[in-house]
Amino acid sequence: MFTKRLLPLSLIVLILVVFAGCSPTIVATNMGVYRGMKLYSVSDKDIETVYNATLEALGKLQIGVESKAKDVFAAKVVAKSADGKDIIIDIKPIEDDKTKYTIQVGSLGDESRSRVIFTEIKNILMEK
Repeated sequence: MFTKRLLPLSLIVLILVVFAGCSPTIVATNMGVYRGMKLYSVSDKDIETVYNATLEALGKLQIGVESKAKDVFAAKVVAKSADGKDIIIDIKPIEDDKTKYTIQVGSLGDESRSRVIFTEIKNILMEK
């Protein structure tokens, strides 16, 4: 009887441990940290510049943008790769005219593809 209760409880605890605190607390400017199925980065550019660089990077990588939205509080770009993986890039302004953004490829994450997209965005931002 005890083991029947222990298994579901252990599963719940495991899920909470895996997904709790997935966002890194410190990310250096213009660097990318992959954690919890997403790549996190902070740019020293404003939200408009990061948003435009994101769209340009996806275009250079020939990734089709399915939807895009932006206002003064946040921006979001949703794209799809040729093999059907969803790509979600969330962009938010933070203090001192910096911008935080995350890249998630697929529902379970894909670090190598996230890094390719991040590198392309970073290269475009360095030119601006």
